[in-house]
Amino acid sequence: MLLGVSHAVDYQPVYHEESALGRLIRSADAVVLPYDSREQVTSGVLVAAVAAGVPVVATPFPHAVELLTDGPGLLVPHEDPAALAAAIRRILTEPGLASSLADRTRTRSSTLRWPAVAARYHALAERLLTDRVRAGGSPAVTAAPA
Repeated sequence: MLLGVSHAVDYQPVYHEESALGRLIRSADAVVLPYDSREQVTSGVLVAAVAAGVPVVATPFPHAVELLTDGPGLLVPHEDPAALAAAIRRILTEPGLASSLADRTRTRSSTLRWPAVAARYHALAERLLTDRVRAGGSPAVTAAPA
């Protein structure tokens, strides 16, 4: 199934710095992540697209399942180009779908950015150390031998 959008696709197989990647993602009508691997643990592009409110079409790798299920994108089976094309076509042509998917990210987007993630890890570490001290343990953390 051809989508007829090849004239509008900008495939760039290069690494982009964060600011350039953000501009590119925000300029897209949809971000497509057809990872071959079912074991792809995480995707910075996925987080950036969700945080930017851009609809995503992705294969079901673990991070995509976590962020896109009932959320800001559509999951399609691995190795199914017809399903991938149909999902992209839906986002581009189904009235209201792209904005509906984007609206689902509004409450989550600020929590996805790395400073927010780092702050949650920092708070967790502080809480664990406090709990350790309250339990009579040492607040010191020592490195495990290599």
